[in-house]
Amino acid sequence: MRWRQAKWTNLILRLIGLALLCLAVLIGRRLFAVPNAHAKERPLVYLLAAAGMASACGGAVLTVIGRHLLDPVPLSSRWRVHAVPRKSRRQ
Repeated sequence: MRWRQAKWTNLILRLIGLALLCLAVLIGRRLFAVPNAHAKERPLVYLLAAAGMASACGGAVLTVIGRHLLDPVPLSSRWRVHAVPRKSRRQ
């Protein structure tokens, strides 16, 4: 059995997702606790907001999808690389 299909992989990915969601909640609480309007214009507040958004998105994906995030995707023959025959290269 490959590690991608193991049950522990699914559990670990979902736990990481929950941890990222908890981090997003903590960041959101910190942003709501900013004391005045002038402090909301500082770059650190924008960085916290971006980190919270990224954490929430990544946490939601990992929590909902889990190990299926690592499933292989079939590729259409249209997008596969085909070797060009040697005779046609010389023309």
